[in-house]
Amino acid sequence: MLTSEDVDDAFDDEAFMEDRFSDVQRLLLGHGPALGPETLVLLPATRCRLTVGPHAPGPFGRCFAVRLDPGVDQSAPCVELLLADDGSLLGLVDAGALDGWRSAIPSGLAARYLAPPVPSMLGLFGTGEPAWSCLLVLHRALPSLSEVHVVGREPGRARDFADAAALRTGLRVRVSEDARTTAGGADVVATTGGHPPVRTEWLTAGALLIDQTATAAHVATDSDVRHVSLAPPYGGSAGTRHEPLLLAEIVAGRALPRRTGSDIVHYQGGELAGWGAIAAAAGLGHAWQRDVGIPVRLGRGSP
Repeated sequence: MLTSEDVDDAFDDEAFMEDRFSDVQRLLLGHGPALGPETLVLLPATRCRLTVGPHAPGPFGRCFAVRLDPGVDQSAPCVELLLADDGSLLGLVDAGALDGWRSAIPSGLAARYLAPPVPSMLGLFGTGEPAWSCLLVLHRALPSLSEVHVVGREPGRARDFADAAALRTGLRVRVSEDARTTAGGADVVATTGGHPPVRTEWLTAGALLIDQTATAAHVATDSDVRHVSLAPPYGGSAGTRHEPLLLAEIVAGRALPRRTGSDIVHYQGGELAGWGAIAAAAGLGHAWQRDVGIPVRLGRGSP
């Protein structure tokens, strides 16, 4: 069983994270394993929702992840990893932490392709699980980062976050109460939730905005903002002025992230088919290798 701290310990490992960047890159280029869709199962009597993921390579063979989202006022969501052959339970993972890493790792890969040269300052908006995993991923993905300014709704929580972040990363981390100034002074801005929308006109020329919340705003007349998306937008019409460029096109070398050095890049995160199953299986396998987590005994002999 992996707690949120266990998930962080398993994922925040340089070699492991590089392998996961490679997984995302292979999926973007169509070189990853052929994985099926997720299946949603509603349980009206219990007000719970199950999401069954596709089969993916795992530590003991092919496995699949089942996400359990309880109803209101019940326990926190969790992810179970099951062996595909017989449904044996391999592990139980805190879903909030896993969700954070699942979103952050594609953003880290995107940052390597989209960030300006040698970025040094990160403006981080949010102080929850997604912000924590995003910070750790960007710390690995962009080794030139030296300073982080954190913007959060609750000053006390933001200070606690900044203290923990400085201790974990060794970076200079401080709390900021001025969203516009923070965004304007950063080379890379990451929005992760729990804060007002960041406007692209706040950013300096050439900056990167990593948007994991779909709350960032832009001015429709701006011609110096390049929009890049992890996955094709749903319900969008082709040929519009702000139709996003797909990250896969940049990774494959078929497009450039900026037309000029002054272009601001607005990267919009999203769901990448198959990535959630791969991330869950790889994370649990790495936790076993590092002996991270709490063993749970099941069966008649269990206490």
